[in-house]
Amino acid sequence: MKNSKKAGLITTFILLLLLIGLFYIINLKVIVPTSNIEFSPVQYSPKAQLNSLSEKPKNIILFIADGMGFNHLSLALLTQQSEEASSVWLKFDVKGWHDSRSSYGPLTDSAASATAIATGTETFFGVIGQDAEGNDIENIMEFATRHNYSTGIVTDSFIWDATPAAFVAHTKSRKDAKDILIQIASSGLDLIFGELEDLGEDNVPDYEATIEILNQRFHLLGKSLELPSDDSNTKPLAAIYAEDEVQDLDSNPNLTRLTTVALNYFNSKDQPFLLLVESEEMDSKSHKNDSEGVLKGIKSIQETLSHIIDFSKANGETLVIFTSDHETGGLVVVSNKNDPNMQMVWSTKSHTASLVPLLAKGPGAEYFADIHRNWEIGNRIKKLISQNNTQNK
Repeated sequence: MKNSKKAGLITTFILLLLLIGLFYIINLKVIVPTSNIEFSPVQYSPKAQLNSLSEKPKNIILFIADGMGFNHLSLALLTQQSEEASSVWLKFDVKGWHDSRSSYGPLTDSAASATAIATGTETFFGVIGQDAEGNDIENIMEFATRHNYSTGIVTDSFIWDATPAAFVAHTKSRKDAKDILIQIASSGLDLIFGELEDLGEDNVPDYEATIEILNQRFHLLGKSLELPSDDSNTKPLAAIYAEDEVQDLDSNPNLTRLTTVALNYFNSKDQPFLLLVESEEMDSKSHKNDSEGVLKGIKSIQETLSHIIDFSKANGETLVIFTSDHETGGLVVVSNKNDPNMQMVWSTKSHTASLVPLLAKGPGAEYFADIHRNWEIGNRIKKLISQNNTQNK
């Protein structure tokens, strides 16, 4: 009996201690160590000024490798060395980086980042061609058209995908594919090459209906990409392919072929031109942590860039700007002392807040030599276009 009483008292005491402990846990704020770092925006002050440039470009080619960060670039350099290939990356006169953040904070998506690059104004996730307050902002293609430039977009993705859309459309959501398509059809573009994606009847018309919409303004090229043989065609050019028809170097056509045809077209005209080239494969493969797909994407980018730089060198009046809209996948390239081979290690299937490459070659390249915010790229392109237009009057 005494033992049972004693056991009961001990049990009651333990329960009382547990209740007291629970009370303190609920009412006390316990500080737990964390790796979270407060986001504190930095304002950059680029040093290069327009009036200090030794040369100014007549033409501008902007290449965006969607999702490509510095470790993707490291991988590109290391694999080119292993193949004993001449590195296209070392041919750039200026090598720097830019901060791809959005109005939200350090993270971004393709819509917000491409809009910042295209318009010179930062915005929120998912927004195309508008600022954070929902106002339409003139993009560099519209600005260039207004200054008597020829303009074009070449992409291995869908023509209404977020990155190309930011350079031609204005809408509150990147999902408004049908609206983006209609805006493309009524835009001032002189050329657009890319793919179509069937998103369903409520979002985007089928292939035939899309072609019908584009055919109202564009001259549709065949699969061979043969340009009109005479000067009678005054309509802008479009080349449209099915989903995933333009992927890597094994595709026919591939991004290199599309870009070469576009450059030949613009080179045959007397006007200065602004051309956007986008490679999207790096982003989609990095989202899947598809290492083999990323390596194929790198080769496609390098081959296309090589043709662009050769064109720039021969032309002598063309500025080439290479950058990314954001980093995807948190890629790390690792090796060890016992095995010289490299391994690709992924830390996420999402975007990261890492800085991304900003490279430039040709007349005016030094204008992009400092650390930049992403919107600074668009503003500087507009200034170069405006300056060139003033000189030619």
